[in-house]
Order: sequence, then structure tokens, then C-alpha cells
Amino acid sequence: MRVIDPVPLRSDVLAAFFDLIGPDRAAEVRAAAARIVERLDGGTLWHVNSTARGGGVAEMLHLLVPLYRALGVSCRWAVVDGDDRFFDVTKKLGNSAYGSTDPGDRLDAGAVDGYLAHLDDEAGWFAELLGANDVLLPHDHQTAGLVPPLAAKVSAVHWRCHVGVDASTEGSEAAWAVMAPLLDDADGVVFSVAHHVPAELADHHFAVIPPVIWPYAPKNRPLADDAVRDLLDRCGLGPGPVPPYVVADGPRDPGVPLVAQVSRWDRLKDMHGVLMGIAGSASDAHLALVGPDPAAIPDDVDQARWFATCLEARRALPAPVRRRISLVCLPMDDLDDNAHLVNAVQRTADVVVQKSLAEGFGLTVTEAMWKARPVVGSAVGGISAQIDHGRNGLLLSDPHDLAGFADLVTGLTGDAVDGVALGTRAHEDVRRRYLPDGDVLAIAGLLAEEDRT
Repeated sequence: MRVIDPVPLRSDVLAAFFDLIGPDRAAEVRAAAARIVERLDGGTLWHVNSTARGGGVAEMLHLLVPLYRALGVSCRWAVVDGDDRFFDVTKKLGNSAYGSTDPGDRLDAGAVDGYLAHLDDEAGWFAELLGANDVLLPHDHQTAGLVPPLAAKVSAVHWRCHVGVDASTEGSEAAWAVMAPLLDDADGVVFSVAHHVPAELADHHFAVIPPVIWPYAPKNRPLADDAVRDLLDRCGLGPGPVPPYVVADGPRDPGVPLVAQVSRWDRLKDMHGVLMGIAGSASDAHLALVGPDPAAIPDDVDQARWFATCLEARRALPAPVRRRISLVCLPMDDLDDNAHLVNAVQRTADVVVQKSLAEGFGLTVTEAMWKARPVVGSAVGGISAQIDHGRNGLLLSDPHDLAGFADLVTGLTGDAVDGVALGTRAHEDVRRRYLPDGDVLAIAGLLAEEDRT
């Protein structure tokens, strides 16, 4: 277990955020923070997850922890450490929670016992840092096993879940058979999407709090035109030489539309399906599949395998099709630099896609919407809550329908659909619903609810 200290939030940035949301919302968030401070009574609000880099939860915590501190709330962040065996178990547990019925994702009793033993050891170290008035907010399946050994050490535990499945499967039921009993001592559970609350937790007190983005983060802040050009070159999507971490047959033709998906190299993000759908279409758009260096995400041991799947599929394509598909593996040694690269790709893309097979929420969708990009997303998980089909984006009803996916994308790149209007409405929806003042108000309400249950 490690304690992470994100970069502090500057007072001028907080002031800019208050200007962005307006005086009424600014007053509400300050009052909510004051209620949290009163509830903690000298204690600390702890977030706990399994990685400090890579993935939506880590990105969100790099925002939320400094924001809460700037608002006067004692807030800290701890990360669970583990070896490949631990993260192999948690990957299988997460895949199952997303509905996977792949035999390779099944967990035997020994694997579950190892997962619990490791978290029990982690909890022993972490307990030394905790006070009786502290509140824990552990995130996702990697932390569920911390609840039993730590619940009695603090004033409350609210476990947050960002994964889930739209319809229960044998795999998801197996995952919840492991996790639900671990949450008996939790004061509450928090889901990103209401319909992801499983039947196994139907009698538990739960809340729905969507993830949020920070407008001033390197991934979301405005970029000057010359900066975008330089960053695109570094992604292999400009006129310059293709860097070694990009798989491409040469510079992108700037005269054709750019379609991009930014996500992990993960079965459920279906980068391979995106590749095959665009490759099989009549579109002349250039596709950029943008993900992290597969070796740089310690809590996801499948990245290299799924990147290799995309690499082999691309190699098998005819040369004219292959030339309009780039695989971009962004370096992860400098997180701000990585975020600027993603920012430039999303801002430049004529269409941003997120063709997930399952999704907890989909922060990349929120990010693209904030940049006023037209988004094509699968109608799964939180994506279906974010996108109102035809108003602020387009939804693919069946994420396995490659032809239907290609048709939606081609409608935007061919101007059959007004992408500018979709993007404009998308930006305003994010400003209204998915900025971080909403998280502060929701946590204040969550802690206040404890007094009424």
C-alpha cells in the first residue's frame, strides 16, 4: 500500500472553476465541503484504488483529492500494491463483473483466498494510518477485500464501483458471489450507473454518483493550434516522422477525416472491433487507435495480449486499408505529457468513438463531449446515460454490429449528420452534469444520509 500525493490545486485554478460554474453552483459546493468537514470532525476522507496511473479512476483521483483539499476537506489517497498473481485475479474478477463467461476468467477458491490474504496484509499496513473519524472510499473490485478488515477501524466505509453489466450473466453472478459478502460491513455502496447495482446488493444502502472530469486537467484544457500540431506529430498523426511507439505506414493524410478511439488495450474496449469495423467500411477516414504503452499499467495484465491482437489484425489488411489505420501506444512515464497527447488527438478527431462491449461509465466519452466532439458510443453502461442518441451523440444499439457501427461513423465523416450540433450540445451537457462540484455535493449527501439510516 502506498500513499499518493497529487499536485496541489492552485487557488487561481479553483477561482477559474468557480467562474466557470457560476456563483450559485460555487456557493453550493463550498457549503457541501463545509458539511463534509463537519461530518469528519477532524477525520480524513480516504480514497483507495489499485493504481496511481492509467485508467479513469486514477485520473479522477488526481483531480478530486486536490480539489477536496482546496475546499478545506482533509482528503488523502492510498493505492493497493500487488504482484502479477494478485492483478491476474482482480482482472478476472473485473471481467466477470462486466459479464464475461470466458472459462479463462473463472476463479477457483484458491485464487480468491490468495486475493483476500493479500488485501488482509495490505489492510494491516494501512490501518496504522487510519483514525476513528476517517471515512474510506475504496474503489472497485481490487479493493472489496479491504472492507472486512478495515470497517471497524473507521467511522464509515462507502465502497465505490465503476464496473457492471447491463444484464446479469453467469459470470457477473460469480463475481458478485465473491464480492457481495465482503461488503456486508460497508455503510453503503456507490455505483456509477443505477442499473449496475446487482441483485446481490439490492438490500444494501446504495447511491449513484457518476464520475467527473476536470476542465483544467492536461487532458481537457484548451490547446493552442501550434501545440496541437506538435502533439499530433508525436502521435504519428501529423506530417512529421512516425515515432517508434506508433504503428503506421507513414504520415496521415490530413485531407481525410480522423476517427479516434482512446482507451486501454482491453477486450471489453474492443479496439479490435473498431479496427475491423472501419477497415471493412467504404469510408476513407483515417482511424487512430490510441492506448497506453501495454507494459505500463501494472493492474491490467492483459494489455499486451490485446494490443498484439490489434497488431496482427492490422498486418493482415490490404496495404491501402492498412495505410489508413494507426496504432498509437502512448508513453506513460510522464502522465501530464500523456494527457496532452490524448487531448490533441481528441480535439483533432472529426469523430471520437467508444465501441465498448461493456462499460462502467466511459470517461473518454465525457472528455470528448467536453471538447464538443461528436461521439459514437455503444449503448452499454454509462455511455447510454451520457449520450442521448441524435441529440448530443450517436449510440450503437448492438456493440457487436460492425456494419452498423461503420454506418454511424460514416454518417458523421460524410456530413450526413450534423456533428457540430451534436458536439455543441454534448459540451453543455458535460458542463451541467459531469463537472466535479457534482461529486462534492454527492459525497456530502452520502455522508449526511448516514444519519438517517
